[in-house]
Amino acid sequence: MLENLLSLVKEFAQDNVVENPGVPNEQNDEVVAEATNAVAGGLQDALANGQGQEVFDLFKSQSSAQVMSSPVAQNIQGGFLDNITSKLGINKNVAIGLASTLIPIIISKLVKRSNDPNNSSFDIGSIIGSLTGGGSNSGGGGIGNLISQFTGGGGNSGGGGIGDLISQFTGGGNNSGGGGIVDLIGRFTGGAKKQQEQQGGGGLMDIIKGFMNK
Repeated sequence: MLENLLSLVKEFAQDNVVENPGVPNEQNDEVVAEATNAVAGGLQDALANGQGQEVFDLFKSQSSAQVMSSPVAQNIQGGFLDNITSKLGINKNVAIGLASTLIPIIISKLVKRSNDPNNSSFDIGSIIGSLTGGGSNSGGGGIGNLISQFTGGGGNSGGGGIGDLISQFTGGGNNSGGGGIVDLIGRFTGGAKKQQEQQGGGGLMDIIKGFMNK
């Protein structure tokens, strides 16, 4: 998922980063890496902090405005702004412009593509599975397989996607029986925390930089 997310960021970095006179050319790659890390890390942090429902709601968004009204998206945007100013020394006004253009585009495209049955570059199973350790912490094949049962084997085909995933676990809207959405979010929380511990001090950024150096 991270490599595909990095490709998505690069797709929209030309206009917003590379051709931005406020971003020094030697920092283009670092800004791209920070944007990728902000989105992936923000989603992982939300899952680790028990905000699985908020992540679900984000992926049900129908418009860019709805996407950016999500507290998860707002935290991602704020984290990106803080990092490129404090770590990279990007001018505050330039950073605000980047955060208000690049991040909404990336998250909106991620949400749209993960719910598009004709686009296999992202699916909600692989996104959440990669951020929660996939095969760990849930038993019987892990979180990845747990999600896969409700996303057509891990894909986003067949009209499934996040809405269908939630419906299956909540009995069409309620959380009765089988643990429901509360149990699912609990598994995501535990898996995300464990994944963060395993990633160590460099976290997702080390993985992202590895992809960039290929």
